Amino acid sequence: MKKILFLLAFLATAATIPVKSQTKFGHVNSSEIVQALPETDSAQVILKTYGEELQKNVQTMQTELQNKYAEYQNGQAQWSDLIKSTKMREIQDMQARVTEFGEQAEVDYREKTQQLLMPITEKVKKAIEDVAKEGKYSYVFDTSTGAFLYTTESDDIAPLVKKKLGIK
Repeated sequence: MKKILFLLAFLATAATIPVKSQTKFGHVNSSEIVQALPETDSAQVILKTYGEELQKNVQTMQTELQNKYAEYQNGQAQWSDLIKSTKMREIQDMQARVTEFGEQAEVDYREKTQQLLMPITEKVKKAIEDVAKEGKYSYVFDTSTGAFLYTTESDDIAPLVKKKLGIK
Protein backbone atom coordinates (compact mmCIF):
# COMPACT_ATOMS: atom_id res chain seq x y z
CA MET A 1 0.00 0.00 0.00
CA LYS A 2 2.84 2.40 0.86
CA LYS A 3 4.40 1.67 -2.52
CA ILE A 4 1.18 2.53 -4.35
CA LEU A 5 0.78 5.79 -2.41
CA PHE A 6 4.41 6.68 -3.09
CA LEU A 7 3.94 5.93 -6.80
CA LEU A 8 0.76 8.05 -6.97
CA ALA A 9 2.50 10.93 -5.16
CA PHE A 10 5.44 10.69 -7.51
CA LEU A 11 3.20 10.70 -10.60
CA ALA A 12 1.23 13.68 -9.29
CA THR A 13 4.45 15.60 -8.64
CA ALA A 14 5.90 14.67 -12.02
CA ALA A 15 2.74 15.87 -13.77
CA THR A 16 3.12 19.36 -12.24
CA ILE A 17 6.73 19.79 -13.41
CA PRO A 18 6.72 21.95 -16.56
CA VAL A 19 7.88 20.12 -19.63
CA LYS A 20 10.96 21.70 -21.10
CA SER A 21 10.60 22.78 -24.71
CA GLN A 22 12.11 20.66 -27.44
CA THR A 23 15.74 21.25 -28.22
CA LYS A 24 15.90 22.79 -31.67
CA PHE A 25 18.85 22.14 -33.97
CA GLY A 26 19.92 24.07 -37.04
CA HIS A 27 22.78 23.93 -39.47
CA VAL A 28 24.44 26.36 -41.82
CA ASN A 29 27.38 26.38 -44.21
CA SER A 30 29.12 29.57 -43.08
CA SER A 31 31.76 29.38 -45.84
CA GLU A 32 29.04 29.45 -48.48
CA ILE A 33 27.51 32.54 -46.89
CA VAL A 34 30.88 34.30 -46.57
CA GLN A 35 31.54 33.59 -50.28
CA ALA A 36 28.12 35.01 -51.21
CA LEU A 37 28.82 38.41 -49.63
CA PRO A 38 29.99 41.19 -51.98
CA GLU A 39 32.63 42.22 -49.43
CA THR A 40 34.34 38.89 -49.97
CA ASP A 41 34.78 39.60 -53.68
CA SER A 42 36.36 42.98 -52.86
CA ALA A 43 38.67 41.38 -50.29
CA GLN A 44 39.73 38.69 -52.76
CA VAL A 45 40.60 41.32 -55.39
CA ILE A 46 42.72 43.20 -52.83
CA LEU A 47 44.42 39.98 -51.71
CA LYS A 48 45.13 38.91 -55.28
CA THR A 49 46.76 42.27 -56.06
CA TYR A 50 48.71 42.22 -52.80
CA GLY A 51 49.89 38.64 -53.40
CA GLU A 52 50.96 39.43 -56.96
CA GLU A 53 52.94 42.44 -55.71
CA LEU A 54 54.73 40.33 -53.12
CA GLN A 55 55.42 37.58 -55.66
CA LYS A 56 56.80 40.13 -58.12
CA ASN A 57 59.20 41.45 -55.47
CA VAL A 58 60.37 37.93 -54.60
CA GLN A 59 60.95 37.14 -58.28
CA THR A 60 62.89 40.38 -58.78
CA MET A 61 65.12 39.54 -55.82
CA GLN A 62 65.66 35.99 -57.09
CA THR A 63 66.58 37.30 -60.55
CA GLU A 64 69.12 39.67 -58.99
CA LEU A 65 70.55 36.77 -57.00
CA GLN A 66 70.82 34.58 -60.10
CA ASN A 67 72.54 37.41 -61.99
CA LYS A 68 74.97 37.95 -59.13
CA TYR A 69 75.77 34.21 -59.07
CA ALA A 70 76.22 34.11 -62.87
CA GLU A 71 78.60 37.07 -62.58
CA TYR A 72 80.52 35.17 -59.91
CA GLN A 73 80.71 32.03 -62.07
CA ASN A 74 81.95 34.01 -65.08
CA GLY A 75 84.54 36.10 -63.23
CA GLN A 76 85.94 33.79 -60.59
CA ALA A 77 88.77 32.56 -62.83
CA GLN A 78 90.27 36.06 -63.03
CA TRP A 79 89.66 37.13 -59.41
CA SER A 80 91.93 36.79 -56.45
CA ASP A 81 90.85 34.70 -53.45
CA LEU A 82 89.95 37.88 -51.54
CA ILE A 83 87.59 39.10 -54.29
CA LYS A 84 86.07 35.62 -54.71
CA SER A 85 85.37 35.29 -50.99
CA THR A 86 83.92 38.82 -50.87
CA LYS A 87 81.64 38.11 -53.84
CA MET A 88 80.58 34.76 -52.33
CA ARG A 89 79.67 36.49 -49.04
CA GLU A 90 77.61 39.01 -51.02
CA ILE A 91 75.76 36.15 -52.71
CA GLN A 92 75.16 34.37 -49.40
CA ASP A 93 73.91 37.60 -47.79
CA MET A 94 71.63 38.22 -50.75
CA GLN A 95 70.31 34.64 -50.54
CA ALA A 96 69.55 35.16 -46.83
CA ARG A 97 67.67 38.40 -47.62
CA VAL A 98 65.64 36.70 -50.36
CA THR A 99 64.72 33.85 -48.02
CA GLU A 100 63.84 36.23 -45.18
CA PHE A 101 61.75 38.40 -47.50
CA GLY A 102 59.89 35.35 -48.82
CA GLU A 103 59.10 34.14 -45.31
CA GLN A 104 57.99 37.60 -44.19
CA ALA A 105 55.88 37.97 -47.34
CA GLU A 106 53.99 34.79 -46.43
CA VAL A 107 53.37 36.09 -42.90
CA ASP A 108 52.25 39.49 -44.23
CA TYR A 109 49.90 37.84 -46.72
CA ARG A 110 48.29 35.71 -43.99
CA GLU A 111 47.90 38.78 -41.77
CA LYS A 112 46.38 40.79 -44.63
CA THR A 113 43.98 37.93 -45.34
CA GLN A 114 42.92 37.82 -41.70
CA GLN A 115 42.61 41.61 -41.56
CA LEU A 116 40.31 41.67 -44.59
CA LEU A 117 38.24 38.56 -43.84
CA MET A 118 37.80 38.95 -40.06
CA PRO A 119 35.10 41.65 -40.32
CA ILE A 120 33.26 39.58 -42.92
CA THR A 121 33.30 36.40 -40.83
CA GLU A 122 32.27 38.38 -37.73
CA LYS A 123 29.32 39.83 -39.68
CA VAL A 124 28.23 36.34 -40.74
CA LYS A 125 28.70 35.00 -37.20
CA LYS A 126 26.54 37.82 -35.81
CA ALA A 127 23.81 37.12 -38.39
CA ILE A 128 23.88 33.41 -37.52
CA GLU A 129 23.60 34.23 -33.81
CA ASP A 130 20.70 36.63 -34.48
CA VAL A 131 18.83 34.05 -36.57
CA ALA A 132 19.48 31.37 -33.92
CA LYS A 133 18.08 33.60 -31.17
CA GLU A 134 15.07 34.66 -33.26
CA GLY A 135 14.34 31.05 -34.22
CA LYS A 136 14.96 29.80 -30.66
CA TYR A 137 17.61 27.32 -31.80
CA SER A 138 19.51 25.59 -29.01
CA TYR A 139 22.36 24.57 -31.31
CA VAL A 140 23.48 25.62 -34.78
CA PHE A 141 26.13 23.52 -36.47
CA ASP A 142 28.49 24.75 -39.17
CA THR A 143 28.53 22.17 -41.97
CA SER A 144 31.48 23.85 -43.70
CA THR A 145 33.84 22.26 -41.19
CA GLY A 146 32.74 18.78 -42.24
CA ALA A 147 32.83 17.48 -38.69
CA PHE A 148 29.51 15.64 -38.87
CA LEU A 149 29.57 11.88 -38.86
CA TYR A 150 25.86 11.63 -38.14
CA THR A 151 23.11 14.09 -37.33
CA THR A 152 19.44 13.89 -36.78
CA GLU A 153 17.22 16.13 -38.82
CA SER A 154 17.90 19.82 -38.35
CA ASP A 155 16.81 23.04 -39.99
CA ASP A 156 19.03 24.66 -42.61
CA ILE A 157 19.08 28.28 -41.46
CA ALA A 158 21.27 29.49 -44.34
CA PRO A 159 18.32 31.10 -46.17
CA LEU A 160 17.39 33.03 -43.02
CA VAL A 161 20.99 34.17 -42.49
CA LYS A 162 21.29 35.22 -46.14
CA LYS A 163 18.02 37.16 -45.82
CA LYS A 164 19.34 38.90 -42.70
CA LEU A 165 22.50 39.86 -44.59
CA GLY A 166 20.59 40.96 -47.69
CA ILE A 167 22.02 38.20 -49.91
CA LYS A 168 19.83 36.77 -52.64
